[in-house]
Amino acid sequence: MFDRFGNPLWALIGLIDAIEFALQPPRPRRINPKDAWFYTAEWRRAERDVEDDLKAGRYQDFASIESLIAVLKQNDPTAQLEQADRLATALRRYRRRR
Repeated sequence: MFDRFGNPLWALIGLIDAIEFALQPPRPRRINPKDAWFYTAEWRRAERDVEDDLKAGRYQDFASIESLIAVLKQNDPTAQLEQADRLATALRRYRRRR
């Protein structure tokens, strides 16, 4: 453990610095207030539920965006049709960009 000049003292100082750095407590992570919803317990629980559903095969594939929208409207006739149409438009744009 010598530095390039052969002085073991500098190598020891470097080792002490590395140990001090490793022993420091982690800094708190700063979360952008606009993204705070993502870190709520409720949202994280919902994310885990979705992952469990995907692993268990509890989902449905659709041949087209229109068939997806039709099922959404059929399952919830009181749903905002305007939102479903906006979703369809956004999905079409996304598909065109790919």
